[in-house]
Amino acid sequence: MTEEEQKAIWARREQELLDKCRIKTKEQFLEECRMAGIPETWYAFTCDRSKPVSIDEDTVYYGKGGETIVAYPFHRWDIAFDKLLIYKEEYEWEATGAPYRITSVEWESGANITAFFGGHTMTIREYRFAEQPEQEMLDDGWVYDRYDRYLGCSVYHKTVSAGSVMRNSAIVFRFTKRTDKRDANTFGFAEGRYLSGAYRYPVPQDLRTRLRSERDFPYRISHELRRVLTERLAKNLIEDEYEDLRAFQEAHRKALSAAFDPKLSQSEQKNAYAKASNDAEAGHPAVDNYEGCRCYIVEHNNFHRAYDRAGLDW
Repeated sequence: MTEEEQKAIWARREQELLDKCRIKTKEQFLEECRMAGIPETWYAFTCDRSKPVSIDEDTVYYGKGGETIVAYPFHRWDIAFDKLLIYKEEYEWEATGAPYRITSVEWESGANITAFFGGHTMTIREYRFAEQPEQEMLDDGWVYDRYDRYLGCSVYHKTVSAGSVMRNSAIVFRFTKRTDKRDANTFGFAEGRYLSGAYRYPVPQDLRTRLRSERDFPYRISHELRRVLTERLAKNLIEDEYEDLRAFQEAHRKALSAAFDPKLSQSEQKNAYAKASNDAEAGHPAVDNYEGCRCYIVEHNNFHRAYDRAGLDW
């Protein structure tokens, strides 16, 4: 294949990708923003973190630290416009003064699912740090695949029933909530600030079959089923999340306190705190450690207290 033929193939590929874009130019982007009621003050055409969305030649920046690098410059416009629509929805909701809103309803399990077969069985994957196959894993039905030198761990898989995974799964409601006085007093959040959070409920037994028969399961839940799950489970979402987050705050503090040992070196003490924190997280339905979310801030504050007590550098 000649160089000219290769260039022609890449040109056709680039044109195909461009044809799939809704917004193809900066001028069209400006017009779409105008029609959607998006103010010009919300975006910039150079990297500007003071704006909700900003755009340079190969990256779209959004939120506190989000960014998407694009393969072709024309991909910027669709991505930036979608981020602006999300920001507009949040901005308009905050203006209503409503105390909270649910932003997503998701299915979650501890299993690393790699394949799903018609609603009955799943292939799941597991990673272990030992280089050689572990007899304990093999006895439990895991098949040793390989040692991944890039990840530094062994990879296993096994096929299990969808029902066994479903029994240990949860429905996760992610939400945004305005901090009230109770939140501020209990968790130290800044009053009036909007923070994200999450809460998990076990999957209702009578809905497990319906859930795994969803067309896009396990990746997405249909709008109708999200509505059903919200009406069924989320009636006391904010109270449930508050009580469990408060319980987690206390359990996490106690775990860090118990992990303190003045005989440990700085690095050993930090590792001990990290392990204690991970153990405290296990099973708490309100744990959601994305930066800036309610649980993250609770953990962050607890770590600060523990580090100060141990004289550790943050």
